[in-house]
Amino acid sequence: MKNIIIIAVKLAVICLVAAFVLGFVNGITAPQIAASKAQAELDALSVINKAGTIGEKVEGDGAGVNYYYPVTDGGKVTNYIMSLKSMGYGGDLIILGNFKTNGEIIDAKLMEDAETPGLGKKAENAEYMNKFKGTGADKPVPVKKTMLESADADAVTGATITFTGVSKALEYGSEFAKKLGGQK
Repeated sequence: MKNIIIIAVKLAVICLVAAFVLGFVNGITAPQIAASKAQAELDALSVINKAGTIGEKVEGDGAGVNYYYPVTDGGKVTNYIMSLKSMGYGGDLIILGNFKTNGEIIDAKLMEDAETPGLGKKAENAEYMNKFKGTGADKPVPVKKTMLESADADAVTGATITFTGVSKALEYGSEFAKKLGGQK
């Protein structure tokens, strides 16, 4: 019995030391990680915003839009850049999308994901988002592989859940932009 108590105390001490070390390391790295994420977002904003002045961040609806930035040109809102959240195969997908006020997708970038290397990770490539550009207004956002051209459909084979997550987020963003822009 005494032996079990000694082992339990040793394990408790090991757990306490490990928790303290992890907390200490987290305290040191958390600000650097936050700064890195902020810089990655600034870089992405400059890539997907082709024209106009990006306004102040506005909180989203809590459903699919985390937050958005109105973009103005000549004092008029011309488009919205949104942080969208959806589910992929490996968990949450965070997408930064640029939408005209009529819901048309200008550009998009996958910011965070935990998708399968070689399959779902292809969504991180800028070319992957080309299949969505120009959709959302007159042309519906492709949410099924059957809505894509043959080459694009082949490109998402094996990563259907990732494609669905990205497409549903962009479709939601398109509808949200229409509501913000006073259309629908």
